[in-house]
Amino acid sequence: MIDGATDKSIGTYRLYATPSLFKKLLSILVSSALVFSVIQAYLKVNKVWKRRKIVEVANSISIVAAMLGFAVGLPFLLNNIFITNDYFSAGKVILGLTLAVVFTLIGIGAFVDANRGVGFFTLLGKALNLERKESGELLSDMLRPKGARKIIDILKKLAAIDDDIAQEEIDLINQFSEKWNIEIPELKPGKPEEVTNLVELKALVQSYLDEGPDTDVAEGLVDLINLMAEADDEVTEEEAMAVAEFTGMIGYYVSAEKGGEMEMWEVNIVPQGDDQISAVREILPELDVVEDRGGRVFKVGRYFSEDYAEAVCSKYISLGLYSNTTKLMVDFSKVS
Repeated sequence: MIDGATDKSIGTYRLYATPSLFKKLLSILVSSALVFSVIQAYLKVNKVWKRRKIVEVANSISIVAAMLGFAVGLPFLLNNIFITNDYFSAGKVILGLTLAVVFTLIGIGAFVDANRGVGFFTLLGKALNLERKESGELLSDMLRPKGARKIIDILKKLAAIDDDIAQEEIDLINQFSEKWNIEIPELKPGKPEEVTNLVELKALVQSYLDEGPDTDVAEGLVDLINLMAEADDEVTEEEAMAVAEFTGMIGYYVSAEKGGEMEMWEVNIVPQGDDQISAVREILPELDVVEDRGGRVFKVGRYFSEDYAEAVCSKYISLGLYSNTTKLMVDFSKVS
């Protein structure tokens, strides 16, 4: 301080401010955050490190994402050290770079026993090639309809239902498998390698519907099934029966979602005496005999096409059991 009259210094003072409680607390939290970051990094690596020799684990790590960690981290590290002198932030960046190194090594399969002796750049090239092939998987899953894989399986089995796969049917299957990015074994025209029957195919369609696809997609499957049946310009009896039944199944699903009525056929076995009741209970133990129209019957099930119901009926008639079909209307506004 200077005296204005004499221009002489009369004292020296130092001005300073003591850190507030908030700043002290913030400083402690920043220091703690670095410790927590170390713990977090350890826990991340610990889960993977134990499984680092497993090929599937190595393949599950994105090499590109790990390497991008270097591209992002290095500029921040240099900035924190040489410009801002923020050593706490620099410590966090170093930690991130360390994680990037560890996950890169695990991701390229450096610890997998089968890769011993293989060079770093060779492993890196293989990992990048695999990632390139799989880079669109998430996007494809977002764009493809729900249950797309089962739709492809349905089309494959439908093509083989008449014990002959036409080239036109193969072309249609390949068209949709490529569109939805679904890999399938190579299909060849002619006799299929696996025998397909209506019961298995119906179970597959029901499994698809149980996944709860959008009604618009389900209705689109009806058109696709019809297109598949007509792809070779010849609709066999098996294909016609399958199309009718599956169209009904999908219609049932859509009606259940939207409400309304639907025509169905119920197959009943009408036993002629106690011996036939015992016979039915032996071949269909899950069914119970019920009183219907003044008589005892076994209700086998409800079906969506008359032809399919008649085919089921014929099966039991061939066993010497009297059976019939009954047409009924199902009101979905009354079905819970």
